[in-house]
Amino acid sequence: MTTVNNKKSFSLLILIFIIIVYSSLILFTEYYEIYSADSTMYLDIAEKYLRGNFTDAVNGYWGPMFSWLLIPFLYFGASKVFAINALNLIVGVLTLAGVWVLSFRFEMSEKIRSAILISLLPIILFVSIVELHDFLLLCFLVYYLGIIFNNEYPGRTYNGMLCGVLGAVAYFTKSYAFPFFIVHFIFMNIAHFLRCSTKPEKRNVLRNAITGIVLFSIISGTWITVISFKYNRFTISNMGKANFSAMAPGMPDTGFELGNPMFHEGFFPPSNKTAFSVWEDPSYLMSKLPAWSPLDSTAYLKHFLKNILKNIKECIRIFGAFSRLSYTIIIAYILLLIVQQFNRQILRGDMLYSFFTLLLFTGGYMPFHLELRYLWIVNILLLLMGGYVLTILFQHAFFKNNVRKNVLIVFFALSFILTPLKSFIQAGHDNMSKEMYALSLLIKEKYNIQGNIASNKEWECIAIQNSWHKTFRLAYHLNSKYYGQAKKDISDSELENDLKKYNIDYYFLWGKNPSIPQFLFQYKEITGGIISGLMIFSLN
Repeated sequence: MTTVNNKKSFSLLILIFIIIVYSSLILFTEYYEIYSADSTMYLDIAEKYLRGNFTDAVNGYWGPMFSWLLIPFLYFGASKVFAINALNLIVGVLTLAGVWVLSFRFEMSEKIRSAILISLLPIILFVSIVELHDFLLLCFLVYYLGIIFNNEYPGRTYNGMLCGVLGAVAYFTKSYAFPFFIVHFIFMNIAHFLRCSTKPEKRNVLRNAITGIVLFSIISGTWITVISFKYNRFTISNMGKANFSAMAPGMPDTGFELGNPMFHEGFFPPSNKTAFSVWEDPSYLMSKLPAWSPLDSTAYLKHFLKNILKNIKECIRIFGAFSRLSYTIIIAYILLLIVQQFNRQILRGDMLYSFFTLLLFTGGYMPFHLELRYLWIVNILLLLMGGYVLTILFQHAFFKNNVRKNVLIVFFALSFILTPLKSFIQAGHDNMSKEMYALSLLIKEKYNIQGNIASNKEWECIAIQNSWHKTFRLAYHLNSKYYGQAKKDISDSELENDLKKYNIDYYFLWGKNPSIPQFLFQYKEITGGIISGLMIFSLN
């Protein structure tokens, strides 16, 4: 392992250049990922805090940190798009700088480190257009790992304190960070303890471990207390339990979306009087799902193992999406760990620390739903671990030739760049959230729609572009309440009764050639066919 030294100047210049390029792209780009289903909820919660509606703003499903960071921008009158761009800019710059610091916990030359920084630009750009709360979690974790991976960790009292604070704010961002931090922080302190050769150093590790855990417990405990009082039961978060319930046996699909009643069981009223959708606090909705455990029966255990196997396959796909060299890097690390004698020398940031972190963070998601965006920190670790593997490889006589080194470094960097670069470019041409924002402006101007909204479901569409996701965004922009989408194969009479039951004002019918229920012909279709793929029936 190396520490920051006088040879860092070249990579520092590269970092400054990358930050300037990243900042320029963010400042001159209007991002609309804020209007994804999750990000919109964080924005809606931030607005509740501003209005002083703390009862509804406190939420056991969504972490509060993203919403809290939005509040200052909204308070001073910034537009929602500006707020998201500003946060993207701040989080991106901090993450780039944090990865640069973290890279010094891995042995590598300045040339390799510079190549990694260049690779980071398209990676961070892609991360910034997916979900900002996952981006924010990545930022906090990068700084936490930069501290805990440092072999000088025992020498500074404040290192344990900083780790405790970063662990708590990571938990405030996403509840998964709570169990991850506890397990990871304890393991890392044990590793540092075993590595230390003197009693004073061991005492310092114990001191840091205790102060870190105590500070983490105090800070995170405040939020746990607040949400536990709201839901009248002890809870760290409602998200994990809800997501696990959605993957229970008998659900329409083991994937999270179809396992959620909101997507396949018809209409649901918003979760509270000020909410515009039940998605604001889906824990109430998910509590209706039957509780289950893999220990309940052999059939449940088989289902649980089947879910894990599915996630392992998805994990392999995600690692390949990060880089085709991901598998090579992991195999190389395993071989390096095997061939080296397990002693204090192996307990280093560029070997056991990073490999354990990768396994722990990834493995924690196996019983639940898994998506690429959940594993951003794994992508960064693989990139840095790859830099260390190159360093070991370049010690071979074959790579005394600088040309061979340069070719391999370029190939390594490109393997991590291609997928995010392609995805970032594609996102600029296929942005459903931006399209729905533009459509909402048209609907506001021409039809002045506001009220209770429901929709049909386009079952033939891919999940992230179906009628629920589109109407959800429109309802937010139209300052309306969205009651969800109709059940599949629902009869006309059942649909009519449900629309009346929830006092639906407008029914959105999506599709190029949708089947129109007969009872809708007694109501006015207000668009006159000028919106492609959408008819809106005014029911009142």
